[in-house]
Amino acid sequence: MKCFVAVLIIVTLATDAVSEASVRTCEPIKVAMCKNIGYNQTGMPNLARHTLQADADVTLQTFSPLVQYGCSSQLDLFLCTVYVPMCTDKVALPIGPCRGLCESVYERCYPVLSEFGFQWPAELDCSLFPAENNHEHMCMEGPGERTAPVGTVTLDSVNAGGRSACRRLIKPNSWVWVRGSSRCAQFCEAEVLWESGERRAAEVWLATWAALSFACTLAAVGAQLACGDRGSAGERALVLVALCRCAAAAGWGVRAAAGRTAAGCAKDSTTPTRMLLAHDGLANPNCAVVFLLLYYFGLAASVWWVVVAGAWRASVLRPSVTTSGTGTRNDRHSSLLQLAAWGVPAALAAAVLVTRDVDADELTGTCFVGNQSSKSLLALVIVPEAICLLLGTVFLATGLRAILRRPVPVPAPTALLTSPPQQITDQTLLRLGAFAALYAVPSTCILATWVYEYAWREDWLAAPVPTEIPSTQPRPAFWVFLFRIFASQILGVMVAVWIATPRLKALWRKIAGPRKPPLTKCPAGPPPTPLTLHCYATHSHSLSRSQMHKYATYRPPQQHSYRKPRHYHYSAGETIL
Repeated sequence: MKCFVAVLIIVTLATDAVSEASVRTCEPIKVAMCKNIGYNQTGMPNLARHTLQADADVTLQTFSPLVQYGCSSQLDLFLCTVYVPMCTDKVALPIGPCRGLCESVYERCYPVLSEFGFQWPAELDCSLFPAENNHEHMCMEGPGERTAPVGTVTLDSVNAGGRSACRRLIKPNSWVWVRGSSRCAQFCEAEVLWESGERRAAEVWLATWAALSFACTLAAVGAQLACGDRGSAGERALVLVALCRCAAAAGWGVRAAAGRTAAGCAKDSTTPTRMLLAHDGLANPNCAVVFLLLYYFGLAASVWWVVVAGAWRASVLRPSVTTSGTGTRNDRHSSLLQLAAWGVPAALAAAVLVTRDVDADELTGTCFVGNQSSKSLLALVIVPEAICLLLGTVFLATGLRAILRRPVPVPAPTALLTSPPQQITDQTLLRLGAFAALYAVPSTCILATWVYEYAWREDWLAAPVPTEIPSTQPRPAFWVFLFRIFASQILGVMVAVWIATPRLKALWRKIAGPRKPPLTKCPAGPPPTPLTLHCYATHSHSLSRSQMHKYATYRPPQQHSYRKPRHYHYSAGETIL
């Protein structure tokens, strides 16, 4: 009886195969996902019992997030061999995947599905496929998984491993592989390097200093416009530095007003249920606006500071140039300075937007460039700022050297008439140079924090290697990033204080009017009577003025003097001329 049942099953399967082969015809592949898979002919029904390619295409669309996730480099081939199998006239049955191909894809992609609460589909069960490709059962084995060599995976490297690259990072469940940008993106709410308390403290710190910087720079620029004093080339460039710092502070304000999620996070097709930390700022308008305000105006402020230092150096090296000559020279080079100060930051910002390197940092959720890419941080942030700092320092050093070597001028008798204007010019020049030197100190500190982040970021994000001796995972210093926020905002406060102090005084004098001289109080009672001197003589003849002056001085008494002694009496009633 058992033998009869077995024979009946074999005959039934053979009949189904013959009938299926009789109705199977090969046709060109119409599914877009499988057109460049390695073969161009398929036949229906497929291994999932779909009779139309349109039905197979609808089913394949449900695997699109998993394909974009990049969990396996053979996932495309495996799905196509199941739903759009290879067809040839020489073989009656469809040529699907081998069991080894299925198990390779299952090992890499099933943890991703289970992480999001999905089960492995029943029609993709690896036990349904042939164990190996031979003359009895033809199947497709696949080219094998393509992975990068060990030790070459970084945060922003492009590799075919996808999910394996994210597994090499700290807290791998907080990352997802984004195939479009070829990098591991962090979930927006994930705590990888910073805890929630540190994030809140940094956001309060950022909002406070940004508001102070914006208010100070806005007041300084308003005072300058109200006074209407153009000043020298260095002073005009300094006002533009304040304007750029005001716009950059407005960028921090946009970030604080929009909130962390709205400004620093974005949706992604691979994870429709969760938000990712922005790694392509163009997908989030708020992120793009914050980036433009911070990066463009921040770099423009650094370039204008170089102009300030250069103008101070020119004034020191050519102190004898007249005011009209200086103005003509500055006007002649004004267009070049404007082009350099506004054009260079614009070109770099356009390069960032074209390469789509705008990304958000985990601590504050602020969009900038280089927050997730070390190469972008070096090329687009560290190098431009270092060049500006180097040029400004060279200008300051050469100007200081010229001052130290200048001989001390000997004041001429006629210098008293021109000393007040010259003194005012020297004082303004000294204040301008002092400010340019002080401005370089916070700029140097900010550059040092960027270099610190560039040097240690890979160590912070690398997953710890299991060893016999437990080691401590390196973490970034929280105070360094807080200091960066403080230094970037204190630059605006410094330039505002320098500009606003003399301008506010001039504005107050204009509003209050000219100062009146102080009135002295007269003493009470009658005015004092001047002291007078009376001179009496006993002889009848008069004396000349010279003789009176002669006897007004003391002389020793002589024995033979024909004049009688004179008597001098002081009274308050008369005055001697």
